[in-house]
Amino acid sequence: MAKKIIAFTLLVMVTGIGFLAAEATKSEIYPKAMHITRVYPHKLGYRVDYLKSDRTIDTFYAPMEWFKRAAGYGEIVYGNANEYPYAVFYYKDGKIDHFRLYLKESFNDPTWGKLRDDARYDDKFGAEELSIAYN
Repeated sequence: MAKKIIAFTLLVMVTGIGFLAAEATKSEIYPKAMHITRVYPHKLGYRVDYLKSDRTIDTFYAPMEWFKRAAGYGEIVYGNANEYPYAVFYYKDGKIDHFRLYLKESFNDPTWGKLRDDARYDDKFGAEELSIAYN
């Protein structure tokens, strides 16, 4: 009798895990990672140069407002891991829902740049949402 109870319990657990795994694969949000080559801080946000799949460099501008709210449109994670800097863009319904920048902690790292003539970039930080070119 005890063996039947244990076997039944195991069957229920295995079946339950299968249903949970199936639910986990139905996520509506899809991540896409990109390597960042350089980040330039600006008084209005960040200019981010990233590597596209065809090995060319493109740029996006991220206004500071995107990072000001908890669970906002953008988030910055600082660290020193070897894979830093990179970005992960989370897509929902074909467009970017939110993103994270994983940046080097030290501003002395060569991946941090300095913009010359900051004022000429002021108009680049007016975007409402982010659009990334992958190739």
